[in-house]
Amino acid sequence: MGTRHVWLLAVVACGSPSGTTVDAPQHAGSDAAVSIDAPAADPASLQGERDRLLATYLAYLQTVSAPQSNGLGNNVHSVCELWTGLVPSSQQVFLTITHRLYGSRLDDASRMLDHITVVYRIVSGENATATAAGSCGGGEFNRMIMQEDPNLHAKQVLANSHQGAQPYDITDVIAGGYWRDSHDVGGPHAPFDLSDETNDGAPRGQTQYFKDPASAVANAPLGRQDLMTLVDPYALEMDQDYDCTHNSNPACDYIFYGTACAPVADLLGTQIYSGKYGDFAPGYVPTGC
Repeated sequence: MGTRHVWLLAVVACGSPSGTTVDAPQHAGSDAAVSIDAPAADPASLQGERDRLLATYLAYLQTVSAPQSNGLGNNVHSVCELWTGLVPSSQQVFLTITHRLYGSRLDDASRMLDHITVVYRIVSGENATATAAGSCGGGEFNRMIMQEDPNLHAKQVLANSHQGAQPYDITDVIAGGYWRDSHDVGGPHAPFDLSDETNDGAPRGQTQYFKDPASAVANAPLGRQDLMTLVDPYALEMDQDYDCTHNSNPACDYIFYGTACAPVADLLGTQIYSGKYGDFAPGYVPTGC
């Protein structure tokens, strides 16, 4: 398989009430539009943003030659089919991460989620099923890989270099929360060379991206599971760390998420998330499904 070059995806959200047309990524000889069988929702709402992003994921999946490790590929033909094809813990990864990005704002008051242009991968724990959460950790699991636009990229670089100094470049969901340079001693997740995180934990949001989109590393194949040949200088990875050992599955139970890793009440990741960051609309289904 040749290298896949993906840049900015154009999303056309002005279809008729019976459907929305989304342009497929322009690479690997694919330039056909994909018809999405869902009416348009308010794009400014969390529902609308989630609908938009799932449409981009569906469009990307139409271009792959084999299903991703979550079982989804060009074997799914609608957003509704895509959503039901994700196991519950994968759905929860999508729902908690999109809620975090929706509630995080740039200094121009736009939302981080507004600046996510493509979804490439949604995955929960390894070996997750309809009834099992799968692994709670793992470097290739319990995360999303997406594409951000240049505006969000620039703000993330500033948040990293300013190290949380006020005025904040990007604020987090809760009052007083903000994004800053990552304090993870492990450093950025390869091949990315820069990482940001939220200042508060349980769970702590963390992103991985390329510092310089013009650099050689940013223009080389990503080499990540399901995205081995993808080339995108604006690729963005995000997960959320629910405990002190950086487990990121919202469907797992956690104890060591207290201050200084102190053991506290045994809770699901989704309970920890909603207890701190509010209702993430876990009952979401795509519009029209």
